Amino acid sequence: MLELHRLNNHKTMNFWRPSGNINFSEFKEGDLLFFLSKDKQHRKKKEKGIVGFGRLVASSTGSVRTMWERFGILNGYNDMEEFREAIAKVSKDKKIPSRISGFFLENVTFFQPVYLSECGMKISNNIESYVYLNPEEVVMKLLDLAEQSNDLWFELGKNEQAIEEEKIRYALMASHRQIGDIPMGEREAKKAARTLKSFQNEYAGYAFIQDSRSELYKIGNRSLDIVLFHDKYIDRRLLIGQAHLYRYFLGKYYQPDMSLRFLSSDRDENIETDMNALL
Repeated sequence: MLELHRLNNHKTMNFWRPSGNINFSEFKEGDLLFFLSKDKQHRKKKEKGIVGFGRLVASSTGSVRTMWERFGILNGYNDMEEFREAIAKVSKDKKIPSRISGFFLENVTFFQPVYLSECGMKISNNIESYVYLNPEEVVMKLLDLAEQSNDLWFELGKNEQAIEEEKIRYALMASHRQIGDIPMGEREAKKAARTLKSFQNEYAGYAFIQDSRSELYKIGNRSLDIVLFHDKYIDRRLLIGQAHLYRYFLGKYYQPDMSLRFLSSDRDENIETDMNALL
């Protein structure tokens, strides 16, 4: 399955599972799914290698036919018969289940095998389904190793760019976990989400920082913009403090070699000026 995606240079794919259950308690939209391959075991340690990743866009369930009609070759096979045979092969009773689950992934990227033991994490060689990668430092180290292990089947520059963008997204998400949104009530939080969606419609390329309802980001050419929601009931000093915290934690998890700019949702670009005045 992965070989077909790799050889066809697919940037999106449907990562299917023979179970109809998609309820992973800690796996949600925007998270990275890494591919652990027993075919790429370490020669000495016999450890399974990680050979790629994709970012979760959406989850779904359906019959094999439905999944094929919906995703076709993005399921990892050239035709539905091959797809059915693969599902039957990995099913416990060797039969086609009534429903299977799928994770639709984007920004799919492959590389030469890297191993979790190199990232300070040990897992059992008997892992058959999945395992969560924690803490954040493990994922960042894994992405660093992936960036150094580019797959020769891919264009080098595009592979590096895709990994670099995921490192920035992950660092933003990890920083937000430490900081949280600026405190506000439920009504204000809903207003923040509406205001920032309007901001997205007006200015292309902005996305919500994962798990945040009041902060956007945009990765540019050697630049990173972070937009913080601002309204009359939010003290300006809170925005300045929030920006300082992001600068600190981004430096802790991953310091991108690019300019970092903080904007407010009311289009006032003086957050950076105010920050510098307080230093």
